[in-house]
Amino acid sequence: MTSARRRDPERRERIVRAAVRVIGRSGLSALTHRAAAAEAGVPLGSTTYHFADLDELLEAAVRLVAERNVARLRRWADSLAPQADLCTELSDFLVSLATRHRAGSVLAYELYSAALRRPGLRAASTAWDGMLTEVFARHVAEPTARALTALFDGLLYQALVSPTRPTRADFEPALRLLLARA
Repeated sequence: MTSARRRDPERRERIVRAAVRVIGRSGLSALTHRAAAAEAGVPLGSTTYHFADLDELLEAAVRLVAERNVARLRRWADSLAPQADLCTELSDFLVSLATRHRAGSVLAYELYSAALRRPGLRAASTAWDGMLTEVFARHVAEPTARALTALFDGLLYQALVSPTRPTRADFEPALRLLLARA
């Protein structure tokens, strides 16, 4: 371990958080080693020391965003009362993700989409789907949980690109239909 790393043991994590902020503010194409270094307030050499290439930095950013989203999902799932109406709760959660947590949701989908062309990002990108399915499987059978994950992802994506602010009524009918057929 170098003396520089001993003096700044959190530097790698600061660079990853800075990369997430750069992407969140300006989009995936804005991420460079130089932009991440400037955002993190570290020398450019620090980014190339910790990350061999931009894909490695991007993979770390995807993992961080996935971890944040999984933590938000777990908090939501843990807050559900046993007698809660799953359709209503899911609809409200979708509204929250598309409004109050919009920036984080847009960032997550941008990084998720990056995995289409960068296979190294796929494992980190799919962590969200796996966690969604795991949480939904606490309330419905596994095949329904997988279908619910796909519907949830699609509904959230549509809400994020829609020019109008979503409401519970935008989500609840589709969720009820799926769950009624399960």
